[in-house]
Amino acid sequence: MKVIRPMPVNDAALTSSNVSEADYAAYNPATTYALGTRAIYIAADTHWIIESLQNANTGHTPTGLAADTWWLKIGATNRWRMFDAVVSGQTSNADSIDVTLACTGRVNGIALMNIAGATVRIIVTDAIDGVVYDKTTSLVSTMGITDWYSYFYEPIVRVADFVALDLPAYYAPTVRVILSAPGGTALLGELVLGMQFNLGLTENGASLGIDDYSVKQQDAWGNFSILERAYSKRATFVVEVENVRIDALHLMLASYRATPVVWVGISGYSATFIYGFYKGFRIDIPGPVVSACSLDLAGLT
Repeated sequence: MKVIRPMPVNDAALTSSNVSEADYAAYNPATTYALGTRAIYIAADTHWIIESLQNANTGHTPTGLAADTWWLKIGATNRWRMFDAVVSGQTSNADSIDVTLACTGRVNGIALMNIAGATVRIIVTDAIDGVVYDKTTSLVSTMGITDWYSYFYEPIVRVADFVALDLPAYYAPTVRVILSAPGGTALLGELVLGMQFNLGLTENGASLGIDDYSVKQQDAWGNFSILERAYSKRATFVVEVENVRIDALHLMLASYRATPVVWVGISGYSATFIYGFYKGFRIDIPGPVVSACSLDLAGLT
């Protein structure tokens, strides 16, 4: 199992994007906003969609002391939705999403969560050596195609979560990510870039599932009304850890107790890629050589 510890993405890091930031008109303190009117508020490292909570809303800055009285923060703008730690909220753009990130440290892993597209291309450029990594990957999934009938007649399925762990660990590289969906709409829920940490070998017996937040209500006649909402991944893993690495593992897990990271349970199985937190962990030390770390993981919605 590996984890990708995320690099913060701010205005300085996002050097280029083909996604416009024009969801609504920009906030203007001289404009009078009616109840329910939306705008976008852009400031240093701040990119919000906001909604007026009252009529005659004039001159009330969305970050002021009375901001909660006058404004409701709806979420990140379309351009920045891929960096807002909400997996279900997706950045969308016709044909492709093309972003370039200037990294401030070393990175060797990347994850794209809750995506829709045909291919993903990752280009890593070093200031001295130039392009050191350029790889395009098809997002068509072959999982479940076990015979010729399935190959020809089952609908094409594309992976929803993508992880690349083979990026060269250059210092302060430029990373360009292109998610292509020719003739359609590219969707990207979350982009996470950072350094990996190898926890150990994932043992057999992992369990996977989801927590569904949809509402299903049944009336007196037995009929159901269903309101579909977001869901989050859940998983339980046991990882085999060498005893000489117990202290490093314990410190790393403790340091990320309140920070979401990308957990890669089993490479090649995207169902085991989770962007979220551990709800708890336990390290059992049965002997002098190898120990077992149990992790209960909860993904972000």
